[in-house]
Amino acid sequence: MKNYLLIFCCFSANLMAQNAPKLSFNKTYKDQKLSKGKDLVFPINMDKDNLYDISVFQDGIDVLVEVSDKDNKKLAKKDSPNGSWGFERFEFKPTQTASYFITIKRLEQKGNPDSGQVNIKIKQFNKADLAVREKTKKELEPENKKTVQTADIDHFWAAWDNLKACKTYEDSVQSFEKLYIERATDGFLDFINVRQWSAEEYVEMARNSPKFYNSVRKNTFEVKKAEPLIEEVFQKFKAIYPNFKPFKVCFAIGALRTGGTVSENFVLIGTEITTSTKAVDLSEIKNEAFRTILEGEEDIVQKIKNMIAHECVHTQQKSELDSNAVRCNLLYQCMHEGFCDFIGELVTGSQINKVNQDYGNAHEKELWYAFKEELCGNKTGGWLYNFSEVKDKPADLGYYMGYRIAKSYYDAAKDKKQAVVDIIEMKNPLQFLEKSGYDKKF
Repeated sequence: MKNYLLIFCCFSANLMAQNAPKLSFNKTYKDQKLSKGKDLVFPINMDKDNLYDISVFQDGIDVLVEVSDKDNKKLAKKDSPNGSWGFERFEFKPTQTASYFITIKRLEQKGNPDSGQVNIKIKQFNKADLAVREKTKKELEPENKKTVQTADIDHFWAAWDNLKACKTYEDSVQSFEKLYIERATDGFLDFINVRQWSAEEYVEMARNSPKFYNSVRKNTFEVKKAEPLIEEVFQKFKAIYPNFKPFKVCFAIGALRTGGTVSENFVLIGTEITTSTKAVDLSEIKNEAFRTILEGEEDIVQKIKNMIAHECVHTQQKSELDSNAVRCNLLYQCMHEGFCDFIGELVTGSQINKVNQDYGNAHEKELWYAFKEELCGNKTGGWLYNFSEVKDKPADLGYYMGYRIAKSYYDAAKDKKQAVVDIIEMKNPLQFLEKSGYDKKF
């Protein structure tokens, strides 16, 4: 029976593959439809000991990507924790020259849409590519030893300038791939992993926002002077929180999706957002809430310090709640972000979300009552990361609510140093809210 099932599975995979195009290398297969119960199976010929980069972009559906041989033996698979949007990407080296199959499956899990689409690209590394990779790795060794990495800024603008010589879409993709992504520092490699940057996305941003990028260019080089600023932030952080453990910092250019985030080893800064000011051409940015953030303040030095301080708090926060804590998702997420604004303000005298502070202070009572109605809900879209939905008010007002709770706790505390520890190391959201006395204000 087992042999019969194996033969049947192989037959099914091969039959499906007959109806799919054989994949060519270094070509993007866009908008491949995938639906529940109907896997995508693509045949591909690969050579022994060659290295291949397998990249599948999932758009509206969460998928698993597998590599198997003609006998349906699974040789590699990838499922990143990035939900229904982002890349599944990994490298594969065959042990023999043969025909293989790339299978893309919809994950059978609650909340995953029944259908969506994927883009597929298989890159083959030749000997010249591998030699360049090794050479680049050697060249980056001095940069990767630094506490503050800024080389990716230069690499981005080299790729940008090279677009003038590109004649096709694929040329443009290769410009960002070879001159930027494949020259990534250790920090930028983490950034790519966390935020799923791709050469294709950079091409789209170059097409849609050239005025923005050209006008912010001069500002991005200001981060070359950032090392003493970061050291200043670290020292001030250490003064109020003795347990502070510094991280490395990487400045890179993103695709207008994040001002900052963290990985296990790095504070990661989206330099195009962090150094944007009113002087930058924002005419291509149609979202008013996002445009307001990009306008920010004129002082680039202060903006850099504010972003570093905010993200540094994330590196110190505890990821696990107390075992007896009530799981209050919205409250926890807003505390997680808003506490960074509050501690960051103690460190630098300012913060990254001054826009929603002004609005929040003018509407604090009504915001709190609305927030309290959803306190332990799982949906955060009304309060966090909602630039695309919000109208007639600033985005991310959940940051403001978290900030006000932290401030209420801090102001009432007799021991301010212990209050800082309590805020950073908070592990019981509802208990912390009660101790803060914030609700009693109203």
